[in-house]
Amino acid sequence: MNAKAAKNLIIQNVFLCAAAIVITSCGTATFNKSGSNTTIESLRSFELAFIDEFAVPGKRFNAAAFDAKVNEGNAKFQQAIANEKFTARRPVLIDLKSQFDADATHLRSKASRGKVTPALATEMKKDVNKIYDHALGQQT
Repeated sequence: MNAKAAKNLIIQNVFLCAAAIVITSCGTATFNKSGSNTTIESLRSFELAFIDEFAVPGKRFNAAAFDAKVNEGNAKFQQAIANEKFTARRPVLIDLKSQFDADATHLRSKASRGKVTPALATEMKKDVNKIYDHALGQQT
C-alpha cells in the first residue's frame, strides 16, 4: 500500500468516526430532552392536581394539608432541577417552580379567605397549561 492510499484510508476512517460521534450525540440530546419533557409533564400533572385539590369553592381551607402539598411540590421541582442533564432546560424548570410558588401563594390567599370560585380554578388551570405548553415549545 502506498503512502497516499494509507493517508486516504486514515482520513476516511477519521471521517466515519466523527460522523458516528455526531450521530450518537444527537440521539443522546434527543433522549435527554425527551426525558426533560417527561419531567415537565409530570410537574404539570402535579400542579393541575394541586389546583384541583385546593381550588374548590366552599371547601374549608386546611393550612396543614396545603403546606404539606406545597412542600411536596417544592421537593419535586428541586429534584427536577438538580437531576436535569439538559442544561438549557434548568432555567425553564426554575421559571416553572417560580410560577408554582406564585400560584400557591395566590391560591392560599384566596382559599384561606373563602374566595375560591369555579372561575378561579378554571383560569389557573388554563394559565398553567399555557405556561407548560410554552416550556415544552408547543404553541397554544
